[in-house]
Amino acid sequence: MVSNTLGPKRVYYKLINRLSMQQKTDPQDFEKRFRECDDKFNTIFKRTSAASKIIGRDLTILKVNDALAELMGYSASEIEGTKILEHACEDYRKHWHELQMELWSNEVPFFKLQACLYKKDKSLVWVNVTTILFEDQGETYGFTVLDDITALKDFEESQKRLNMALKYSKMAVWQMSLKNNAVHRSEGHDELFGYDSLQPQWTIESYLPLILEEDRPKFLSAIRSLPDHKSMDLQLRLITKDGSLKWVNFQGKIEDDPSGNADKVLGTIADITRDKLAERHKDDFISIASHELKTPITSLKTSLQLLARMQEDLPDRLKALVVQSNRSVDKIVVLVNDLLNASKTYQDQLNLKKTTFNLYKVIEESSGHLRLEGSHDVDISGPSDLMVTADAERIERVIINFLSNAIKYAPNARKVNINIEKTGAEAKVSVTDYGPGIPEAKLSLLFNRHYQAGKLDTQYTGLGLGLFISSEIIKKHGGAIGVDSKVGSGSTFWFTIPL
Repeated sequence: MVSNTLGPKRVYYKLINRLSMQQKTDPQDFEKRFRECDDKFNTIFKRTSAASKIIGRDLTILKVNDALAELMGYSASEIEGTKILEHACEDYRKHWHELQMELWSNEVPFFKLQACLYKKDKSLVWVNVTTILFEDQGETYGFTVLDDITALKDFEESQKRLNMALKYSKMAVWQMSLKNNAVHRSEGHDELFGYDSLQPQWTIESYLPLILEEDRPKFLSAIRSLPDHKSMDLQLRLITKDGSLKWVNFQGKIEDDPSGNADKVLGTIADITRDKLAERHKDDFISIASHELKTPITSLKTSLQLLARMQEDLPDRLKALVVQSNRSVDKIVVLVNDLLNASKTYQDQLNLKKTTFNLYKVIEESSGHLRLEGSHDVDISGPSDLMVTADAERIERVIINFLSNAIKYAPNARKVNINIEKTGAEAKVSVTDYGPGIPEAKLSLLFNRHYQAGKLDTQYTGLGLGLFISSEIIKKHGGAIGVDSKVGSGSTFWFTIPL
């Protein structure tokens, strides 16, 4: 154990007398000054916030301060007298042996290492260790300071996991300064754009040459509108540096500084090429299958229509079967059209054939089958002479989808209202049912692909494509689509289109 005194009295007083003779000073004055220095060292050692210890040649811990005892979770008496190797992680014990060799065998005056130690509760603490040699009473000791870097190590491990996750998910993180457009990127960002190595600098302009020319206006528009929309989310095509075509999903959101001012944009870029190819193959299959199905379905529909015209000569049971068969074929036609239209819409191949027509008359024709069947009372209100320029067949499809939903989700409510109104330079059509209504949490999901609002999947038939297709048709017209509903108060589906 290192003593708190300076050694045997004879050596101590001999040193004091020698110094006092050289300086012609009272020996007692020197003794007082030495004791003061010794007390100051012990006080600083004990109270400093830097975890410190004194070790011997065999790496025995001779003395620790309060900060080290707290760091390791021991009391000073529990840790003093133990060997440092008793607390070292297995993989890092060799580093302590290297310290021992360098300091005491090779007489290096100081040594640094990074080590992992076990605390009393067996949790890990990472430390940067700096050891300096000093002499006392002819013995050499090491004064060691341990700097806790556990948080830094945890952060580094977190970064490694994040980079690995980003790499395997083909995703990158980007952060753009709104002051100078400089972009900071995660590991793998530049590789996503076809570069073999990290580029020295990157700005928002660096993306432009890599984005397919047709998609650049969409990207620039999203960047310019960030201050207003606060975020961006778009899919882009790239011609990467290595010449390959790639689809990416580009997302970003504005982050404010502590003062609340827009400071930077933080977001992700994901490679969605594989997903896009899979969707293309799926849509190609759906498109081919839908077209192939339409011919036999049309033939079957024609045959059933001929039978319907001959109903007077048929027994009542066969008449009922013909009616039921016609209804079933009509449902099949709707499903096939949904598949075909969804495929076209998703590939952005929905071509509109616009004409100028009377909106009221189209709505009358769209709801005519309900009045003929007598299953529901349809009330149409609004101007009967409102003319619009749009694709009449597509608009009729939207209205039929709205009416189908009204019947499907409100089977016990016979009444359905359709309202037409002119709002500025737009026409608005609303279809209101008096069914159970839709929970607020589901409203934002209704126009998603394949989503159905029913509580039980088996309760409602269909593919969940009707509202999705309707949404795409209205968007293609430059209009808006939505729904207003409260549980127990029915639902109103509406859309607007430019006149």
